[in-house]
Amino acid sequence: MHRFKPHFCRVIALFVALSGMIICAPEVGAQPIQATAEFQAANQFLAQGAYEQAANEIKKLIVDAKYTSSAMVELGRIRMKQAENEMSLSMAHFSEAADAMKTGLEGNGISGPELPKTLYDLGRLYEERLKNYLSASEVYEQIVTNHPGFLSIDKVYFHLASCYEMLGQTEEAVRYYQKVVTDYSYSSFFNAAQEKMKALAVGTSFESNAIQAQANIFDEAEEGAGEARAGLDLGDMHAEAGNFSQAVDAYRKAANAATDQETGVQAYRKLVDMLDSKQKDYEGAAQALEEMLRKYPDAEGAEEQMYRLGRIYEEDLDSLKTHVIDGRVRYRKSAENVRKAINYYNSVTEKFPDADVSADAFFRKGELYEKELKDYDQARKSYEEFLRRFPYHSEADAVRQRLEEIEGY
Repeated sequence: MHRFKPHFCRVIALFVALSGMIICAPEVGAQPIQATAEFQAANQFLAQGAYEQAANEIKKLIVDAKYTSSAMVELGRIRMKQAENEMSLSMAHFSEAADAMKTGLEGNGISGPELPKTLYDLGRLYEERLKNYLSASEVYEQIVTNHPGFLSIDKVYFHLASCYEMLGQTEEAVRYYQKVVTDYSYSSFFNAAQEKMKALAVGTSFESNAIQAQANIFDEAEEGAGEARAGLDLGDMHAEAGNFSQAVDAYRKAANAATDQETGVQAYRKLVDMLDSKQKDYEGAAQALEEMLRKYPDAEGAEEQMYRLGRIYEEDLDSLKTHVIDGRVRYRKSAENVRKAINYYNSVTEKFPDADVSADAFFRKGELYEKELKDYDQARKSYEEFLRRFPYHSEADAVRQRLEEIEGY
């Protein structure tokens, strides 16, 4: 049995004693703020709703290091209660203001050019402060009906549309948003009204009118960026309404009018999507993609569009040709389209060899060389390059299997 040396035992005992002191000792400087006279006074002021006096009492403790952090928390709580109380008072004041203005207006307490202005102020009060969209819409309707010459009538129509939108009355909302777009092109609310009109019009009885209003904007737009933007908007509205041919026409015009790469690429991509997925015009989609890549070869995502072209030529523009082999009719893809597909896959792998989409391009090239062109040497090169660059790809095992299958060819 081991025996500890006397001096070692004394060291252990001293360590245990000191540890106990450290564990049991209170945190230096920690003192409960609730015990202070200032805190108690602050609570009394709070009970009376005297927020500033309460805050001032707590601020006295902030300069004392023992209470600084706790005092800051308490100050925050006081200000939060103060803000909640002030918001409640404000809502009461707004409500009282609306009731007073309404009563005064009903009693003909104001007339002349100040009348529509005061009605407009009341409408804004209902709409923006009290969120009473029904009362606001009723006031705005009074202005529209009785004061059509009001200088801010465009704003009235916009706010009226907003109220109907909030009330879920989409038809009426679109009607008035379109009114702003059609009749008040100078309005500061024009762009906002146009966006709302585009977003809400489809499916309503105002759909065709809204689209025509956007078509007019396109026709009147200045050449360049404005024309391109208007064309994109018009195309979006036609696409949403299911007017795919008209959407294609609008997107094409937007692409031709674009003066910057971002807008041009956006227009071309929308055009291609419409031709490809909606109209099944694969030749038109391929032509639009080729045109976009000629104009904007360095556009972001160009590698994906090149790959997409390859897929269009490989799959969508595929035309099977008959061949008689050993007395039996066989079908094979058009060699011309296969070559075009490979060319685009080559563009991807040459310009963007390490991009994610290049893995798919290497794989597609290998399959086309192997199965369609029976060029096993080129197939091997594509498969081997795939494995060299993407050894841990999810299709790597499948590519290795392909290499084994064509071994010896």
